[in-house]
Amino acid sequence: MPKVKTSKEEVLRKVIPILRIRGVQNSSMSELAKACNIQKSHFYYYFNNKEELIKEVLSLVYSYFNYNLFKTIDSASLSLPEKMIKMKQLLQKIFRTSDGGCIMANTALETIHRNPIYKNEIRMFFSDFIEGLQRLLVSHHSSEKALALAEQIVQDIEGGILLAQVYNDQKYIDNAVSRMERIILNR
Repeated sequence: MPKVKTSKEEVLRKVIPILRIRGVQNSSMSELAKACNIQKSHFYYYFNNKEELIKEVLSLVYSYFNYNLFKTIDSASLSLPEKMIKMKQLLQKIFRTSDGGCIMANTALETIHRNPIYKNEIRMFFSDFIEGLQRLLVSHHSSEKALALAEQIVQDIEGGILLAQVYNDQKYIDNAVSRMERIILNR
């Protein structure tokens, strides 16, 4: 019999890996509840429906990524190479291909044309990712060039995640992150 006492945050953390791998449409509330070791009805204590659950998952991932990205970028105590090390660690954690890649991109690809209810959360995530990279690049480039490079880096990383999934080869994301590092460090 599943246990009943689980915090909302614990539920959200436990469903993230499943949603990253199986996606929104292929993850039933019953399956998610089982992974959390709770009754399906317990989900409805925290969330009115699956859409609300997904929005909260995306919000949690966004908040975590955003906080850690800007904490690193805005740190006055870190050198640019040290910031790159921390950013690479963050990207590895958020976009880990063994866990299904980028939950934001996966959710966008799966839902954006059929039911774009998560579009704003996904857009905010990518906008802030681009803005953070732009902040690092503006020291060596004009604002316009920094924005173009930041957009290119995000596109490259997301493409790397996709190809890593398709070919089951981490080198694609590693190569994209290496290119990001060269661009940001101006090498």
